[in-house]
Amino acid sequence: MHRKIFYFLLFLALCPVLINAGTKGRIKGKVVDLQTGEALIGANVVVVGLTAGANTDASGEYLIQNLDPGVYTLKASYVGYQTITISNVRVNADLTQITNFELPSQDIQVGQVDIVARRPIIQKDNTNAVRITTNEDIAALPVRGFNSFFTLTPGVSTNNGEFHVRGGRSDEVGYYIEGVSVRNPRGGGRAVSIAQDAIEEMQVQSGGYTAEFGGANSGIVRSTFRSGGAQLKASVEYITDNVTFKSAKDAFDGKKRLGTYWWGYDETSASLSGPLFDQRIKFFANLNYQFNRSGTHPDQPAINLGNIWDANVTAPQRDTVNFIFNNGAQPKAARKYYTFTGTLNFDFKPLLFRLSGTYFIDENNANATGPFNTMNDRPGEYSSHNGTFNLKMTHVLSPSLFYELSAGMVLADYSQQDSFLKDNFWAYGDSIANAAVGYVWTRSPQDIALRYGGRFATPRQIVIYDWGFNRTGAVNVGYRKDQTTSLSFAGSLNWLPNKYHTIKLGGEYQNWTYRSYVPAQSAQQLYNNSLPANNPNNLTQDQIKINILRNNGSTIFGYDYFGNKYDGTDDIFHAAHKPIFASAYLQDKIEYEDIILNVGLRYDYIDIDNLQMADPSRPDLSINKTDNTLLAAGWVKVPTFSAVSPRIGISFPVTDRTVFHAQYGKFIQQPDLNESYVGYDYYAYQLTTGYFFSNMNGLGLRPTRTTSYELGFSQQVADFMSVDITAYYKDIKDLIQMVPQAVDLASGYTNYYTRANVDFATTRGVEIAVNMRRFQRISINGSMSFQDAKGTGSYPASNRGIVGAPVVAGQPFTPKNISPLEFDRPFMANLNLDYRFGDNDGPSILHNFGVNVLFTYQTGRPFTRAIGNPASVGISQNLSGDARFRQPVEPLGSSQMPDYFNIDLKVDKSFSILKSLRANIYVTVLNLLNTKSATEVYLVTGTNTDNGYLSNPTTYQQQLATKGQTYIDMYNLLTLQRNGLWTGMRQVRLGIRLDY
Repeated sequence: MHRKIFYFLLFLALCPVLINAGTKGRIKGKVVDLQTGEALIGANVVVVGLTAGANTDASGEYLIQNLDPGVYTLKASYVGYQTITISNVRVNADLTQITNFELPSQDIQVGQVDIVARRPIIQKDNTNAVRITTNEDIAALPVRGFNSFFTLTPGVSTNNGEFHVRGGRSDEVGYYIEGVSVRNPRGGGRAVSIAQDAIEEMQVQSGGYTAEFGGANSGIVRSTFRSGGAQLKASVEYITDNVTFKSAKDAFDGKKRLGTYWWGYDETSASLSGPLFDQRIKFFANLNYQFNRSGTHPDQPAINLGNIWDANVTAPQRDTVNFIFNNGAQPKAARKYYTFTGTLNFDFKPLLFRLSGTYFIDENNANATGPFNTMNDRPGEYSSHNGTFNLKMTHVLSPSLFYELSAGMVLADYSQQDSFLKDNFWAYGDSIANAAVGYVWTRSPQDIALRYGGRFATPRQIVIYDWGFNRTGAVNVGYRKDQTTSLSFAGSLNWLPNKYHTIKLGGEYQNWTYRSYVPAQSAQQLYNNSLPANNPNNLTQDQIKINILRNNGSTIFGYDYFGNKYDGTDDIFHAAHKPIFASAYLQDKIEYEDIILNVGLRYDYIDIDNLQMADPSRPDLSINKTDNTLLAAGWVKVPTFSAVSPRIGISFPVTDRTVFHAQYGKFIQQPDLNESYVGYDYYAYQLTTGYFFSNMNGLGLRPTRTTSYELGFSQQVADFMSVDITAYYKDIKDLIQMVPQAVDLASGYTNYYTRANVDFATTRGVEIAVNMRRFQRISINGSMSFQDAKGTGSYPASNRGIVGAPVVAGQPFTPKNISPLEFDRPFMANLNLDYRFGDNDGPSILHNFGVNVLFTYQTGRPFTRAIGNPASVGISQNLSGDARFRQPVEPLGSSQMPDYFNIDLKVDKSFSILKSLRANIYVTVLNLLNTKSATEVYLVTGTNTDNGYLSNPTTYQQQLATKGQTYIDMYNLLTLQRNGLWTGMRQVRLGIRLDY
């Protein structure tokens, strides 16, 4: 029945489709006589520079649709009346901008009337919380980058680079670029990188979105690229943190400047836009280049221990290192990034076309950073490419009826390999092959004393006590390659039967293709051990390689055993995964003066294209345990899933200054496909390891379900200020967690753990947002978020950590009651203050001078104090590993990490150089106060400076007596003071921007 409904709605939507959401906005309003207020029937309202326009109806009302997000100029004219122009009219995706005209009669001499519009302080047609950031807002902030803007949204928190919206897991956020879903179902997060200077606007909806959107249970982020205007425009911007103008030879001197280091940050962005050939075709293009000499900015001491060695090792075998390591920018860590973005608009009314795309390139030889790799000059080769391209056609059949068709593509490739041996990873451990590319592995006296040599002995680490340092010539990167592509098709029919209803009927279809080739880490060594002298069965070299890859934990799909792309049907276990996500929706936006309704119904269809064992309790029916070969008869296809989700949103404009809104909706989302996708050879390998294995995947996971409620109101407290208060509650079911799987003894296998839909969570909170547009030179944007997020697990492998500490010896514990989630932030606040002088405002030296300050505060995340098995305490022991080796000393989530606080600053001044050329010079300071905030803590002590090892008097005295003071110094410098558990230190940057 569901399938019939789906195809019926697709037929009505006029096309087969894929995930593509609305990106257009509209303008409506009324044209009246200035003196009498009488409606002017048939007045003409046009968008300057476009063919878009409308005539007013019998009520004097007009409606202009199909406008890309951006800033426009409107012109209204009527016979016998003077023409009025209103500029700076901001259009947002899927929202309605109200712009009214009052035309003076030609008998009234008022001269030319040009009005500059102001952004509405309250968006009355929002039926849920929608937070909009425009390119003007982005330009004023001291921070840069998509992620930095996203985290300023109420209800959004970060945890080690992951984003959580209203207490949801990190994979529950959807991302759209130009209407195309770029959320990667495998891994979550954005599959595509974008440059901030290409963004026209970014919308964040923290739940409560309409039936048009799906596949994200916590929130969606929609980005739209800039478009070309009626005039040719160009800009170039350069940013550097070399504020004292030092030469490159000083990059690693470890000296501070202005209280911080020269980290080696340079960014250049160039844009060009305008008409192409004539005003019907407009383009926008942006090129962004970024160089980072050091990707992290730790505030930690330099190391100068001089010549050190392990006093407990005898002289012939003893390694010695002259250990000096400066702070500041790290050597061999530089990376370069390129991003190309463009849009092309064709206005051939009644047909409108928009072609958009972005492409990101990251090809680097950045080596492993940190002091343990300073002696190795052999780089790894890393390559990451991603992008999205979209073509959309809009056909306007009449002022009240139009349809849209679109096709989109997302692609993302990643590979890593040795820079010299490339994809010949079988030779990574072969000294002859390495010598052929210029790296001769010489053997030191210590190697000879340790009897470490031979053709297949890779360069041994230099070991000082418990620390190993990589030697010159060692291959320090494993081989892998991944490829992700998606094709999408979308269509929608938009009908306005009258001025109150906007009915939208559409469908979506997206087909991803995933390929992954990750050979077992031990493959090269096992191959070396299987050369002809150790090959009694006289297998061919190809047979040896296949056996090694199959039996030792390789993840291979979308490729054959030799790394060639494979799409055939003969080998079902190594074909590419090609999941399908399709949907259809019907929604009606009903707009009256005193109530606005958004009512919709969504149908989702999901096929993850995976296989699962026919009987999980009998692995022997699916796997030949003797050689780990897979038995096709013992595997079945994972069933498809479908669901219908109702959505309703209501907005009550009580007065022109007060608007209430409420929302209810059902949402479904397939969990991160990394929890399901794994090489079937690797899955078979996992089962041979026994009861508690950390990475058993759930091959047949079903979608997570969320029911969301939202209630709030917006109040305009002054002509220049508004306050929005929104409360929400979410009930989340079928989250992923590890569960035990009992095995039939006859199978010959032991019990194991796997992923299943067993977790649940509830989140609730209140968000308060304040918006004050510029008044007496100052503008304010601020928010506070109060949140309570509890559940039975924080992430799919929670039971590996402290949550699963055994109650019964040897058996990880699975919680049945909710406790604070590890990524919960009970309170978060952001405050952005902008103080700015205008043209001819104040003393001449302060004309167009501005200061922007950004304050960020978040309470610490919950954690659970613990004690561990003394036998497992050692280097870097933070008790976050195997659950069987620690015990909590308090209820789960009872402790809280230190709070996070940060201030960022930007000071800038604009001035004109020529009539058409304007410059802006600025200085930004990130982490102005150089605040050190903890990103993690050791569970034993609750701090990030002490893991409980040397602070134990007994342990300290024991190590001092047996290893000496050098060991104590190394432990403090390498393990505790360089543990990466702090936020980065201050950064100072200088920038200049030219606009033509």
